[in-house]
Amino acid sequence: MFILTSDEQIDQRIKYPATKRQLSKDYKKFGIAGMEIMNWIEYFDQAQVHDKNIYDKINKFFHYIKMITPDFCSTEEKVQLLKNIAEEKKWISVKFGDNSIIDELPTFDPQNHSPEFKIINPSSPEEILDEIVYWTRFMLTREDHKVENLLNLHLINRCEEASRFIHQLAYCYHLNAQIVKIPAGFSQEELLYDEDTEFHYFVLVEIDNKTYIIDCTYSQFFSWYRNEIERLGNYTYSGCFSGIYMLKDIEREKTARTILKRGWIELNEETIKHYLDGFALSYRNGLFYENLGVADYHTSYDIKDYHNFLFGDDSQIRREGKEYLGYQMQVLKNRDFKF
Repeated sequence: MFILTSDEQIDQRIKYPATKRQLSKDYKKFGIAGMEIMNWIEYFDQAQVHDKNIYDKINKFFHYIKMITPDFCSTEEKVQLLKNIAEEKKWISVKFGDNSIIDELPTFDPQNHSPEFKIINPSSPEEILDEIVYWTRFMLTREDHKVENLLNLHLINRCEEASRFIHQLAYCYHLNAQIVKIPAGFSQEELLYDEDTEFHYFVLVEIDNKTYIIDCTYSQFFSWYRNEIERLGNYTYSGCFSGIYMLKDIEREKTARTILKRGWIELNEETIKHYLDGFALSYRNGLFYENLGVADYHTSYDIKDYHNFLFGDDSQIRREGKEYLGYQMQVLKNRDFKF
């Protein structure tokens, strides 16, 4: 099994499917389970990138992995099967990642303005916010300015860049603005994952005594990438992205659609809870729900809790425990637990 350690290697694996000889070398020795995995891999290799049926197939693939995992943790030789699957899942996730679990497109038409930046004279807070979002999206789409570049994997790792640009635009309007960092598990000190890369940035902007959330890279969390609910409960895997949880509650979905479309939303107790609940839920692994006894995708946190998470010394890690957050480092006791 060739270890995929870079984006370039993953891209090469997507472009050049494995041969039957290669797959047999990696999986045949694992018997029936190995043959089944070979069938899955061949299916994903041959599938079209934008085939909408694949989302359900990936969920079923995760479910299958979850079912066989307890039987393959006893020896290092059997653990190798799980390691092989983890490498395959890297390219499978990326291959189909440029699809979205939601149909909300950003409001963006590059023909509305000339490429030369200039401040207009807006007559309302809404116009100011729309203008800030427009130019941020213009910057994010770079040379071709296609709406597709504002979706899914195109925006991964660009939240800090976008937030700093938003902050600069707010300064042009003489507005108070604050860049806010959401660290994994809302912990400013303790890392939830292996490296300090799991965080997100957004901006708070004040206009006429009201505060607004601006997030122009929010769409990345609605990609198929890490948004299959059956990912939960898989040994050594982290949880899903926040997008899937935003769609599991009507009010959260309304908040998500507004941000995805307009790039901003007025901050109040409900919208900030909806927005941050999605991230809190994304940090939980399957053990949290097995311990709870039910897959209940809500939190008890309110605006004061989240303020202390973001600006104080409290954290979700402190409240819920690291065992139930981040990577799931134990096998489910009940492999049939319903997520």
